Amino acid sequence: MTSVGRLLLAQVRSIGSRNACVKASELPGGPWTARGQRTYRTGAGGSTSDAITRARTARSVTSVRAYQEVGRADLFIQVIPFASPEDARAGLGELRALPRTMPKSKGLSDVGELRTVSPPEVAGTSHVEAAEQPFVLDGEHSRTLTAWCVVGSTVVVAALGGRSGAVRWPQLAEILEAQAAALTHPK
Repeated sequence: MTSVGRLLLAQVRSIGSRNACVKASELPGGPWTARGQRTYRTGAGGSTSDAITRARTARSVTSVRAYQEVGRADLFIQVIPFASPEDARAGLGELRALPRTMPKSKGLSDVGELRTVSPPEVAGTSHVEAAEQPFVLDGEHSRTLTAWCVVGSTVVVAALGGRSGAVRWPQLAEILEAQAAALTHPK
C-alpha cells in the first residue's frame, strides 16, 4: 500500500453496511481494491447549518469508501444525501469550506496549498467544484485532485491522489460519472 493509501485508510475504517459508494469493481480504470469503508449519520460532526439539520431530520446516512489502484493511485469517495437539491448545493459550499489537512506520513514533504482549479465536465451532475494540492511523496512529485459534485439532492466528494503523471482530471471525472450513475440508477 502506498503512503497516500495509508493516509486515506487511516481516515476510513469499515463499520457500516449501507454504503452508497460505488463498488471497486464498478470503478473505471483500475483494477481498484476497496481499502475501507464507513457510514455514519449525516451531520455527526456537529454542524448546525440548516441544510445539515434537515438532512439529519431525514435520517440521512453519509457513506465513505477508500480505494487503491495498486502502484498508481489512491481514491476516496464520500456520498452525503441532503433533503433537497438546494440543500445539497448549500451543503457542497459548507463541505468545500472545511479546512483540509494532509496527515503526516513517512516520505511526505513539500505539501503545497490547496488551490481551486476549473472543474472537469461530469455527466450526471448539476454543479461541480474542484481543487488540486501538490506534494512530494518518497521524492516523487505527486498531487491530490478533489472534486465536489451535486447529483440530485446528494453531494459526492472524491479525491484522487498519486504521482503527478498517474492521476488525471479525466480519470476523476469518469469515476465521478460512475458514482453519479450508481446514485441515479441503483441496481
